[in-house]
Amino acid sequence: MFKLFRNIRQTLLMENKTSKYLKYAIGEIILVVIGILIALQINNWNEDRKDIKRESGLLTYALETLKTDSLSIDSIITRTDRILKVHENLIRLSKKEILPKAVGNIDLIRASEPNVLITKKNSPNLPNEVKKLELKKVILDYFLATEWLEYTILNNNAIIEQSVRPFLAEKKLLNYGNQIQTDLTRLNLINDEKFFEAFKEDDIQQILFEAGLKLNIMRMNAQRTLEKNYNVQMAVKSYLKQND
Repeated sequence: MFKLFRNIRQTLLMENKTSKYLKYAIGEIILVVIGILIALQINNWNEDRKDIKRESGLLTYALETLKTDSLSIDSIITRTDRILKVHENLIRLSKKEILPKAVGNIDLIRASEPNVLITKKNSPNLPNEVKKLELKKVILDYFLATEWLEYTILNNNAIIEQSVRPFLAEKKLLNYGNQIQTDLTRLNLINDEKFFEAFKEDDIQQILFEAGLKLNIMRMNAQRTLEKNYNVQMAVKSYLKQND
């Protein structure tokens, strides 16, 4: 091809056809520019395909971690509801609406909550990796919700570990020896008789007031985060389907 162009140029020069040569030269330049533009377009198209494939891979992985997060949040809500039920029954006990035996497993008031959400930890830059603005916003919204949930989990755990557990130990309300029991359904760590006797005093009720408050806030944030998780999953699935 280039040899052909060279021969045409030489022929026009030898025949002293300057105007035709100029027209030919301009045409050749245009053809070269068009070729470059086509090459650039093909390169851009290939790069776009690579970006879409990479983005789809990241979102597919994120979708799996989101599903894991939803199961974890479900577990948080289930465990929290069980503990809140004990707190609710203790309030009813303080009002003499029920008897101590109806309170339930009081071991639960000393339970802390593990932080097991993984999507933001595993894919912290995911919002920056996504091109669609609406999807970015949904992911960021979920990440903010998980941060707030994690914060309330830390607050809940702090009051359990720094106030509730030390108080139970200080008042000698724990059953020494039961800490190595293997029946996880009922460890019987707190001595029921001693606890309910101590529960008549204001100091333990004040500590449990703060613990119950933090727990309730954590429960509300867990529910909110679960809803955000669902929204992200639906948005990611829709986006991946569009790019199939």
